[in-house]
Amino acid sequence: MAGDDFFTLLDRGSREHYDDPDYYDRTYRTRRDDVEFYRATARRLGGPVLELGVGSGRVAVELARDGHTVVGLDPSAPMLARARERAHDLPRGRLTLREGDMRDFTLRRRFALVIAPFNVLMHLYEPDDFARCFACVRKHLAPDGRFVFDVRMPQPIELARDPDRAYKGRPFVHPTLGRVGYSETFRYDPIKQVQFVTMRFTPEGRRREVEAVLAHRQIFPAELRALLTLGGLRLTRRMGDFTGRPLGPDDDQQILEAAALDAKARAPR
Repeated sequence: MAGDDFFTLLDRGSREHYDDPDYYDRTYRTRRDDVEFYRATARRLGGPVLELGVGSGRVAVELARDGHTVVGLDPSAPMLARARERAHDLPRGRLTLREGDMRDFTLRRRFALVIAPFNVLMHLYEPDDFARCFACVRKHLAPDGRFVFDVRMPQPIELARDPDRAYKGRPFVHPTLGRVGYSETFRYDPIKQVQFVTMRFTPEGRRREVEAVLAHRQIFPAELRALLTLGGLRLTRRMGDFTGRPLGPDDDQQILEAAALDAKARAPR
């Protein structure tokens, strides 16, 4: 993949999937395991809570309804607008939403819990991006605070997919485009460790298809542990699903809990 093509796709892949909150919320409307996990985590560790990549508020609003004070950070204006709509009935000050970059933020407060749900960290593409993000997290953690997040486990069989093959899905009713045909193509860059997913929607009665790119950095478990250390954090717990089971070789996700390198061990709650 040529350099210019790579960086163009990377820019598109970091934002296009989040330009249409209606489609995003429809696609993930049944995803609840992670919401319940983060609710339980907040009950265990306490607040206030900072969510990186708050998106449309799918997790943050639930935490705020549980009584936690939550700050949500996200670079996408459309997603933040949807989160504000979703949070309209919350008490004033319960949820604060900020547009910003998870690699460079200053909120002038510390948090008992910082979270980054649903592959948010897979939009950090270079080691320096991770180091900057994790250093910001460390700066915002309370003395015994915890950083909890989930990312996909790289799947070799998925990364080896033929980039010239279109994987077709069933037609469906898109919330903004109407009834559409749907297909995906996958292209993996093994040097940059980034997988590009190109989603194509073909509205009925139209010749021109609509395309959106999603770019996800593939993060292997040993690498992720090293990246945490690079940012001044240490791994305290690693899970393979949202029940809290330890990570195993056949799991398709990694759920991690980390603390500042110099933080004392937290007593169980």
